[in-house]
Amino acid sequence: MILQFQSDISSIHIMSKHDHHLKLTIPFSTSRQAQIAYNVISPDPQLKPDQFTQVLSVSDARGASDELSAGRILVAEFDAASERVLRVGVNGFLDSLGVVVGCLRDLDYDAL
Repeated sequence: MILQFQSDISSIHIMSKHDHHLKLTIPFSTSRQAQIAYNVISPDPQLKPDQFTQVLSVSDARGASDELSAGRILVAEFDAASERVLRVGVNGFLDSLGVVVGCLRDLDYDAL
């Protein structure tokens, strides 16, 4: 599976209290894979919630008409006090995401 990242700064849905924002949409092959990634990554507490906020959700693919496509997008929204804090926070998220995708691939979960 090749991960495709899209940045969409214009549609941040979290309550923004800082000037630095980023939204990533990560498509998975199935909704189950997206839900596993969400469940694994979301419990991690934020170390400095006053400087960095991360909100995860699972959404539908545009035009999803079948059960496998519905809910297969992991959406990560970030809000940070500075560019450096945003970079460090997003790098931590991407490291965790890489581990999850690697495990799904190694376990051949739903033929990732």
